[in-house]
Amino acid sequence: MTGLTLASLYDTIHTLERVIGSFPVLIIATDRSGRIVMTTRHTRDTLGLSEVELLDKPLGIILPGITFKIAGDTDEPEITLGGTRRRALRRDASAFPVDIQASAHRLGDDVICVFALLDATERLQADRAARDSRALLDAILSGLPAMVSAKTLDGTYEFINAYQGDVFGIDPADAVGKSAIDLLGADTGRPIDIADLRIATGAAVSQLGPEKLIDADGRTRTFMTTRAAMHDAKGQVRRVLSVGIDVTHATAAEERLERLSLLDEMTGLPNRGALQQILSAQIRSAKRDGRRVGLVLLSIANLSDIGDELGPVVRDTVVRRLAIRLGGLVPETCVLSKFDDTTFALVVPNPEDAASFEGEAARLVARGGRSLSAAGATVVPRCRAGLAVYPDTGADADTLLHAAEHGLRVQSRAPVAPVARGNQDIDSYFEARREAARSLRRDLEHDRLYLRLRPLRALSDHRLAGFQACLFDSLDRPLIGAPLSERAKDPALSAATESLSIDLCERLIRDACHVAAGWKQPPLVTVPLAPDLLMQPDLIDIVADLLERSRLPADRLDLSIDEAAIAADPEAATDVLTALAGLGVRLSLTGFGAGGNPMLALARQPFGHVVLAIRTLGPLDETVAATIAFARALGRTVGADGVQTAEELAFLQGCGCTVASGPLFGTPLDPAAAQALETGPTDLAIRRA
Repeated sequence: MTGLTLASLYDTIHTLERVIGSFPVLIIATDRSGRIVMTTRHTRDTLGLSEVELLDKPLGIILPGITFKIAGDTDEPEITLGGTRRRALRRDASAFPVDIQASAHRLGDDVICVFALLDATERLQADRAARDSRALLDAILSGLPAMVSAKTLDGTYEFINAYQGDVFGIDPADAVGKSAIDLLGADTGRPIDIADLRIATGAAVSQLGPEKLIDADGRTRTFMTTRAAMHDAKGQVRRVLSVGIDVTHATAAEERLERLSLLDEMTGLPNRGALQQILSAQIRSAKRDGRRVGLVLLSIANLSDIGDELGPVVRDTVVRRLAIRLGGLVPETCVLSKFDDTTFALVVPNPEDAASFEGEAARLVARGGRSLSAAGATVVPRCRAGLAVYPDTGADADTLLHAAEHGLRVQSRAPVAPVARGNQDIDSYFEARREAARSLRRDLEHDRLYLRLRPLRALSDHRLAGFQACLFDSLDRPLIGAPLSERAKDPALSAATESLSIDLCERLIRDACHVAAGWKQPPLVTVPLAPDLLMQPDLIDIVADLLERSRLPADRLDLSIDEAAIAADPEAATDVLTALAGLGVRLSLTGFGAGGNPMLALARQPFGHVVLAIRTLGPLDETVAATIAFARALGRTVGADGVQTAEELAFLQGCGCTVASGPLFGTPLDPAAAQALETGPTDLAIRRA
């Protein structure tokens, strides 16, 4: 090696310092005995020692325990370290790991040793994090209640986790190198292999959807499976990763809830909600074709007496038997449905005229009222009917239903009330609806609508989790935001509220944002979004403008959308919701499990929270629990609206619900009273229960 002079050593050290810059390398030069003769500025700054404090000191003050040996002559000296990993000491005695490289150089008759110390702190932390990550990943993949697998491009498994091994009934190691057909047979395995092949060949980048297979115990199970391609640095597909969550019970719950949303569980007939849709569709068609639509409401007038005398089993049997009988009596072109607990409804597409329609209804009442056997008893149902016809009675489904109900009420003795035309009671109802609409418009124009805030409580410790905004009119009647059971029972007011829902909802969002923004710590405020407003083209601009004007942080506003509004047009609704999420607001799905929105669609919708409508779900049983578990498996938090009893509260807590509102937690408060509520943990809900 070329010999050094002190000047050249100095130049070399400082040239290295300029080249290395801020790279975490400490440069130290010592004589052959290990006494320091020169250091770089970066070395001194890192160690917290001055040049005077280091000069002529043994290297051991920086690297305790270091040993090295010089071999060879002074022309070709070689240095051997007694270990390349040490801990270096700073002035304050703190230590950090360094990797050491050393070289020896001739300097006159002596030897100079140059040590390069590389700070290994970050690398060790990265190595430790990688080890921890691998250990965590192994634990997750082994314990995750989901099927996780990776396939190579030839369609064979490279890895499956323990859960998938249990489902397949094999040891995970035995799956390596085999296809799904090899493991599950052609019928079950072929669809899986085909789906994986689409990803492997680039026909699809990813895929999400339900997947059915028969497990090792012979049970048919449904998994919500996500497939995605894993690429290398050049963007080439190297393997296919699949994750499948078991949604078997949730799928069964969805099927049941979907049936319940449109069908009456006792009779299997369309329910009232379905009737409303069917009747509206028939009226639209009749308006286009210039024909009539008839409506018959057929009531069992003595059903309550039957139940009191013979018991609920006989009563329910009468309803089911009469549903079967009526189904055989009406033409196939007519639609029979269940209107309420005591009443059936029949939609007749094109009655000839009012007189013939009344005659057909009378015959239906007479034949339906014949005696029948029910649970060993002979029962004679006393049937009555109320009639309405489009366009004679009215121009929409609401009018026809109201008129037919009115006929049942006022004609208590006659078996068949004649076709309802304009009469005083019906006219009074629609006049009341018009007056309610006028009153609401005046309240809007003169700023006489009032904001109330219903507390939302965390179910873990009953702390205040936020508020649900409610809108009340000038007569202190709830319009928007309160549970259905707590809203005014006035049908005219309900109809008027629906007709003005866009303006009322926009007003509620404005007031809620303004009030919440005025608090020192803005609370999370949930505002229901009217279905009509959801489809307004300027909705995004409206929300963005209200947030900007109020200066409320976007993540403090939670817009809740009823499931029925999503079900009406899922694709269009999802586009709007995605745009709203882009503003930073939170999104909640209310009426979860009862509105007709497919539960599996929730995975593709930008909701972070879902709210059960427990008053419409029927009994809180394993079906509801499975629905909650499904939402949680998709990463959504679950809440409940309208909680009234301690039993409901206990059930929801046991199923993993996080927040709830309802009478059990208090009535809506004015903003000042809401702001004064305690936000910490409380036993309020327990005390009320």
